[in-house]
Amino acid sequence: MQNSLAMTDTISDIFIKGIVRSLKRGRQVRRRLPDGGLLHIDRPLPFLVLFRHPAGQPDHATADFVKAEAAYIIAREEQTPELRQLVREIAKAMADAFGAFMVLELFAAPTITTGPDSPTFRVLGPEQALPATIRTLHDELCKIKITNLPVSVDTASNQALLEGPNSLMNEEELKQHSTLMLGLEMKPIYRQADSDKVYPLLQRTLRGYVSSAIKKAVFDFVRVQTSHQPQHFQALGRQAVVPAVWRIDKQLTAISDQFRFLLLVTPINADEAWEEFRKKKYKQAPNFHYRLMPVDADLLKRKLYNIPIEKVEDPTLGFLFRDKRHELDKTLSMLANRNTPDFMYSSLQLFGGVDEQLLKVAEGILAAIPEPAREKDVPLIPVDEFAALAEHEIAYLKSQYPALDSGVDIRKDIVGLIVSKGRLNIGTDAKIPRHRAEALIQHEVGTHILTYFNGKAQPLQQLYVGVPGYEELQEGLAVLSEYLVGGLDQDRLRILAARVVAVHHLTKGCGFTDNFCRLKEEYHFDDDTAFNVTMRVHRGGGLTKDAVYLRGLVHLLHYLKEGNDLEPLLIGKIRQEYIPIVQELIYRQVLRPVPIRPRYLTAPAVQPKLEKLKTGISVFNLLEN
Repeated sequence: MQNSLAMTDTISDIFIKGIVRSLKRGRQVRRRLPDGGLLHIDRPLPFLVLFRHPAGQPDHATADFVKAEAAYIIAREEQTPELRQLVREIAKAMADAFGAFMVLELFAAPTITTGPDSPTFRVLGPEQALPATIRTLHDELCKIKITNLPVSVDTASNQALLEGPNSLMNEEELKQHSTLMLGLEMKPIYRQADSDKVYPLLQRTLRGYVSSAIKKAVFDFVRVQTSHQPQHFQALGRQAVVPAVWRIDKQLTAISDQFRFLLLVTPINADEAWEEFRKKKYKQAPNFHYRLMPVDADLLKRKLYNIPIEKVEDPTLGFLFRDKRHELDKTLSMLANRNTPDFMYSSLQLFGGVDEQLLKVAEGILAAIPEPAREKDVPLIPVDEFAALAEHEIAYLKSQYPALDSGVDIRKDIVGLIVSKGRLNIGTDAKIPRHRAEALIQHEVGTHILTYFNGKAQPLQQLYVGVPGYEELQEGLAVLSEYLVGGLDQDRLRILAARVVAVHHLTKGCGFTDNFCRLKEEYHFDDDTAFNVTMRVHRGGGLTKDAVYLRGLVHLLHYLKEGNDLEPLLIGKIRQEYIPIVQELIYRQVLRPVPIRPRYLTAPAVQPKLEKLKTGISVFNLLEN
């Protein structure tokens, strides 16, 4: 249960008793203190981080550093007499519960003492007791690396914290309550020396590093000195999420839900365009038509930047939301620039291009498999029959997670297969080889639909909407699932490689007809396949997204070679760089266990393949006979 965020006039005995009573009952406490102060204790924990504004000189920039922690107090130096009693009672109650307690006070070094040779950080602690905790904090701060910012760390005695009118607990009281008192003095490099103006990007970056260092030091203390045994240092982070986070998550999702990007950049006249292109002897690029734009990109951008993400105290969630806002901004720019040269430049920002190494892999595949391996009259599965197989697989997922609300739509305005908003769309004229049906089911349903609803099962909606750059890992997982069920054949790999080559030449200025002819004449693709690959790459004005399939597969194979597991990647639509973020949120119990597993992970025949992948194999080793 969460206490209301109410104003209080004084830190009275009644107020303090109420705080302690809530903590003893295992509740979260979040209460306003006089003059803009705040007490936030996420849950009963054996530590507290404290900041006091200097008398007559509010320092909100430094106060922001403690807001990243699960238990903190922001107050004013003038309130020290009342604050002294509050901290003592919290320390006593938590020491009784856990066996020991730790207080870390954070403050900015006075400007007059911060010369060019002064340390970036100074750790204040007892001269003899608990050297491991102090050393951990010192060493973690030393690891901070910020461009053009040398970091130095000193240690000194904490005696100044225990004496004088501003002390909170003296040495005898610390012993009595089994409490460790540390101080962390920071050189205020995150604000301008001659004013109170803040360097926001530096402050944000530094806050993340300092928060991590504090958690690691606290972790060292609590696992040795207390009965609290967290699984990981990140488990000491905030679990309860303030309502503002859910509002911002919902607002970002609402903007994302107002348009379907892939459908808006996919031609609706593919068949007619192919006939037009063929009649003109492949010498004139076809005219593609697109769905009408359902949104005004400028208005949505205004809403996007009106979302107050800067108010999110949690640095991890703040990063996630800012990252999503940047992605939505670029996506809306792409839609506004559809069918113009600027579309491709926005696509390069969003999806990336083709680097030299990826191009070598793609060209290597096309050299190793120079001709189509399949006979021309390959048996096709009727669209209705394929849709029934997809519905059956969706039912399998639904048996694990009844809230899964998906289905299959057969549509005339779709080319091939597209999953949008958790539903599978199949083109009425889709040509699906029968021997590839199971592989495509696992690609579309066992990966794209599954991760959509695994993300929907999480309290953070960004995990089903898709974090920025999720497409690479998504498509890598989807193609790998084809391999695991035995459906990744040579022709499929040739097409993935052809997409990379076509994207590369697109970004070098190659036109539609030249790209089409290259695929036909140099790489021996049939007319239909060459047109389909070229159309996908040139749609909208130049979409580089199709390079992510092979790139994602290559990166995923490297990830598995390092001994990592596949299943954590299925928690939602994430990218590989987000795995530490997801893991942190799992440790903090902000995210829930994954409810849905794909069928292939339960198949005995797949396990030897997964073990083989962990030994380290290249894309070329995935070729099926």
